[in-house]
Amino acid sequence: MSDKHATTQQRIPQLDYLKGIFIVLMVIFHLALIEQTYPVLRNAVYTFHMSAFLVISGYLANVEKRPGQFVHGLLRIAVPYVLFEALYIVIQYYLGGNLGAHNAIGQLTAGSFLMRIATQPTGPYWYLHTLVISTAVYWVVYRLLKLRGMGGLALMGVVLYGLTWAIEGLAWSNVIYFIIGVFILRLGKRFMEVITPSWLALLPLIVLFWFPENYDSGSLAGVAITVLVISLLLACYAICPRALSNFFRYLGRNSLAIVVFSPIFTVLTKQLAPWFSFDPTAISFLVVALTIVVGGCLASAWLCDKLLLSRLIFLKRQFYVPLES
Repeated sequence: MSDKHATTQQRIPQLDYLKGIFIVLMVIFHLALIEQTYPVLRNAVYTFHMSAFLVISGYLANVEKRPGQFVHGLLRIAVPYVLFEALYIVIQYYLGGNLGAHNAIGQLTAGSFLMRIATQPTGPYWYLHTLVISTAVYWVVYRLLKLRGMGGLALMGVVLYGLTWAIEGLAWSNVIYFIIGVFILRLGKRFMEVITPSWLALLPLIVLFWFPENYDSGSLAGVAITVLVISLLLACYAICPRALSNFFRYLGRNSLAIVVFSPIFTVLTKQLAPWFSFDPTAISFLVVALTIVVGGCLASAWLCDKLLLSRLIFLKRQFYVPLES
């Protein structure tokens, strides 16, 4: 294994495009009505959408930084996680029952509140929780201990595996995908040289998706599905209309905003579901709800910039990334 090119990555259009697709899938299948209407499709998508996101996150994680720079970069994820996870817990406690949330919180003390933030993330915030811990371990092993190659990767895996036993909200079935992303980077090759674009990925995907027992991201079949979906979507990128690929890239560059703000708007759109009872397919609800959630997230990020809140919450002057012309 070579660490020759394991340095800071420039923005890669194909990876922003992938992130945009996977973040849209995250929003879609956090809509309760869509989950209920399409349970099998929901299970299939859950096999790969956030797993693929973690592979990309591991590949793009930059640990070639001095301690101060690294801590600042990590806080850009950790601070929003703590703030929005805390807000989510409060909402689920005080309003979850009234809003019909399936994960409403019945009892909450100061101790359980802090424990939930530290070890039991809820909603989509588990992704940020996993990313913070995995990136921190990655930096300690490769930058602080200066391990390289398979030795560094093995130690990182052992440490993270141990942490999954100590931290309830940290799942090995998620961590392994971050490690896969690091492995791809440490090979010293470009992402698309390892997971190559291929239409042939469609054939084994059909076979794997035919059997519902494969819908498990923590299984070998789940890993295969994740890699094959990435390969197939990269093949689609080559023929995707420019306007559509640019839109997905735009969403991908704003994926953190969609992760942190989406639960707020997802809860609100749940109240709209009865209005769409006339449509048994729930497609009309999906179009409206998806527009509200994604649009609300992007507007919230833009508003944070305008109100100068981005410096406090996201530790950067400009959080919202505008659509490229």
